[in-house]
Amino acid sequence: MTNLILVSAAQTSWAAQGRMAGDTDLPLDETGNGEAVTDGIELAEAAPSAVYSGPEEATRQTGAIIAGAVSQKLKTVKDLRELDLGHWEGLSEGDFQERFGKVHRQWRSDPLSVSPPEGESVAEAEARLAKGIQKIVQQHDGETVVAVLGRFASAIVRCRLSDEGYGPFWEFVNSARARHAFELDDACIPEETRSSLPEAPEAS
Repeated sequence: MTNLILVSAAQTSWAAQGRMAGDTDLPLDETGNGEAVTDGIELAEAAPSAVYSGPEEATRQTGAIIAGAVSQKLKTVKDLRELDLGHWEGLSEGDFQERFGKVHRQWRSDPLSVSPPEGESVAEAEARLAKGIQKIVQQHDGETVVAVLGRFASAIVRCRLSDEGYGPFWEFVNSARARHAFELDDACIPEETRSSLPEAPEAS
């Protein structure tokens, strides 16, 4: 079994402004740097044997600060990148709702059913993230590891590992700064996606 600790990327200027940031490269702001330092101090007690992160800037910065605090070298994994929001990147929740009211309602009620224009569906991201997590679990049997993800990616992984499926997805997105630990083996991360849904239609 692998003890996987999920940590979400710390705050950026877009997050502070309430703007949606998928895999856009954004640096941590001052508050975010402080959050990551606190994460590192508190995670040192768990003595993780490895720290992984997605490749986008805020996630890497958070991971690097944590890795330094626990005397590990950060490893970035492409499959752990944040959800690609396509043309929705940078929109505030209010702007999104005003400009794409019907799509916004659908995405909030059933996040698996919508794919952002020029972006990535939640189901597609789930398959990619599951593959990345599975590799980590296989490589660290019997160890504690940290995975730093963007807030959407973190929520997707939590839904993947939850018996509730995507029911609490938005609750998970909005509580992304909380840390969560899972005891995992290969059987917990099957290759196929939980949803087994056809590809979501692209929103316009």
